[in-house]
Amino acid sequence: MASDTKNRQTWDEQEDSARNVTQPNQLKLSRVFRFNDPQTGAPQISDFPDSNPTGDTPLEIRMKHFTEIENFTFLAHVLGHELGGTTPRPIRTVTDLQVPDEEFQNFVNQARTASVTDEELADATLDVGINWEHFVASNDNELIPDHPLKITDVLMQEKIDSLDVITEAFVREINVRSIEKQTGTKTRKSHE
Repeated sequence: MASDTKNRQTWDEQEDSARNVTQPNQLKLSRVFRFNDPQTGAPQISDFPDSNPTGDTPLEIRMKHFTEIENFTFLAHVLGHELGGTTPRPIRTVTDLQVPDEEFQNFVNQARTASVTDEELADATLDVGINWEHFVASNDNELIPDHPLKITDVLMQEKIDSLDVITEAFVREINVRSIEKQTGTKTRKSHE
């Protein structure tokens, strides 16, 4: 599960903003945002929140969650296109990536051997992220009330968790490429 991979302790655990970075625009409903890295000045996309959004009902929490998925994906897509790199490069953040669903693990295995431009990575992030969002949004009828980001269909939940992990890995790669562009250096490995 994605929550296991990301060390989430509970589903109602709240967290600080990504990497202790303050959200630049406070007039937002979503907890995902774009910011400039304080050390390099490079544009970055916040980490995806591990905790539930706030809400009065399980369905409201789930709806806010898939809205955050959409925002996260779109922000990364825009940043990837802004980077403008035209030289295909490997996606280093998938080197050791394992996901629970076989179909999506095969996709990860293909991504390990692929070299893509910044724009191609941005488009792939949008593709995977929109799939993640739609897999979440289309299963509202199966949500578990005590854990509204989970559904009763275990196999479908594995697909959702896989798309989550892949999307987050692609966004980390976009962030790394942004720092590299800003600083003119290459990082060694990008697992984080």
